[in-house]
Amino acid sequence: MIAAFAMLLAAAVALVLATLRVERVAGPALHAAAASAELAFGAAALLAAVYIATRAAVAAFGADAAPQENSKNSSRSIPAAN
Repeated sequence: MIAAFAMLLAAAVALVLATLRVERVAGPALHAAAASAELAFGAAALLAAVYIATRAAVAAFGADAAPQENSKNSSRSIPAAN
């Protein structure tokens, strides 16, 4: 659990450092390329953070805490018309 938090914090720090480096890039073409790379890195970091947080939640609360779907009492089933 602590490792997941450390990875999330490291990703946030890396994203802030990347933003600071992109702001110092000279030249419009290079700046656009660096901003695009930062955007891709940010999206990957966000997906990784969601994945890690989900794994940590499942580890903390357990997979057995998820509600089980019963086919007879499913809320998705369409009631018969009378």
